[in-house]
Amino acid sequence: MTVLDWHVADEKRWHSAGDPTEGLRQVMLAGTPVVETKMRVQGGDVVQRVWAVADHGGLVVVEFENDSPASVAVALTRGDLITSRPVPNQPIPGIDLPEGSIALPLGHRSTLRVALPLGDMPVGVDLSALPSGVQVSRGWLQAVESASRLVSADAPVAQAFDEVNAARCELLVCGIPNPADDPLGALIGGIELVRLGENPYIWIDELVPLAEQCLAGAEDHAQFMLAHAVAGLQFVLAKAGEPRAVRDVARAWSRVAGEGSSGWSARTPLHIIANLEQQLLSVRSDNTGVLLPRGIPHEWRGINFEAHGLCGPAGARVGFALRWHGENAAVLWETSSPDIRLVSGVDATWSSAGTAGGDALWSVS
Repeated sequence: MTVLDWHVADEKRWHSAGDPTEGLRQVMLAGTPVVETKMRVQGGDVVQRVWAVADHGGLVVVEFENDSPASVAVALTRGDLITSRPVPNQPIPGIDLPEGSIALPLGHRSTLRVALPLGDMPVGVDLSALPSGVQVSRGWLQAVESASRLVSADAPVAQAFDEVNAARCELLVCGIPNPADDPLGALIGGIELVRLGENPYIWIDELVPLAEQCLAGAEDHAQFMLAHAVAGLQFVLAKAGEPRAVRDVARAWSRVAGEGSSGWSARTPLHIIANLEQQLLSVRSDNTGVLLPRGIPHEWRGINFEAHGLCGPAGARVGFALRWHGENAAVLWETSSPDIRLVSGVDATWSSAGTAGGDALWSVS
């Protein structure tokens, strides 16, 4: 494993990223593989961002931003780095570091980039020309939001949506589970890859037998995972132009819905995706779509959010937005098919009445 430790010297002392007492704050930007870490120094923060790019055979880019009022020094525990400025050839005072470590000055409100090659050391690398962390994060978001686009500005809803983005990024990097070990996970994983843009025709022959296996053993699986798989498989079959197969899946679901278990203990990327999307939209055994079937969680009250591209009945895609008006909520919805029926898990008096979109005010109890 390649390890790159980092340390920052401010006016008073050295701060080490590996020291748990430093109280680092770390996030993934919008759930994507761009990691931002903030280290408290005198008068402000030094912010580190890490991401990978495919340029020059693969590089891990490490960027430091000095968001403090004074200059600092950044020490890195590897010398085989690509740097944008000459490395001072002098001892690093005040801290014990491994041989080959380097230190670079970082001025007030300035930024420093280095890169770690994943292969042979390239030549002629212009670090300033590489995509920024924000650009890389946007690229990942563009990829994962082709499955569904989940939008909220406020925690904890935004945090839950970011976890789905992170799960889809992990799926794109690591692939689906082994069908022999986890048939339902492989089924949902394949469906997700089609939602993320892969050709449905190359997946049907693998997904349909997995669905038959999982539905035949419905009692062995979590109910929400089965429901997510059924809605997703209908989407894949509809996209492949197989309306009869879509109806067959709906009939099979009507026979076994309710037989799965209600709980789950695993927290894999596929569980995270299925659980969150089933919280937003679920397909009942009568092929009716239910918006917010579990109601609105208490911690979500008062928070506006949007969800687009969810898998609805008969392979349709469904989107909706929730906007709060006092203690009640306005919902704006749209579907790719006016033939499906949507109801609400929040307000039992509402249904979409066979329309392709519209708006309504839900009474929230």
